[in-house]
Amino acid sequence: MRQCLNPDCLHPNPDNSTFCQKCGNQLLLENRYYAECILGQGAFGRTFLARDKHKPSKPRCVIKQFLPQAQGTNNIQKASELFAQEAQRLEELGQHPQIPDLLAYFT
Repeated sequence: MRQCLNPDCLHPNPDNSTFCQKCGNQLLLENRYYAECILGQGAFGRTFLARDKHKPSKPRCVIKQFLPQAQGTNNIQKASELFAQEAQRLEELGQHPQIPDLLAYFT
């Protein structure tokens, strides 16, 4: 199953799909990662269980989608800064068994 990442759609699609059957949104991020299902949602975004199609075993990974719930320009800007800082900290920490590896960061 491939989950659409469009916040207004979230339609589940067959494994061989490249585009969402409901909204037409592309299902692959960076032509590499595809979401399988939603794991959870918080104040800054939504988290999906995903797969990395560029590796032979198609290992599991996580996609964290920036989707702030706060309203107002200042709140959204602050949420965006905190989201970017989280990615930066993950990259700085490097590999540790208790901390997830940052595979990619993009908008």
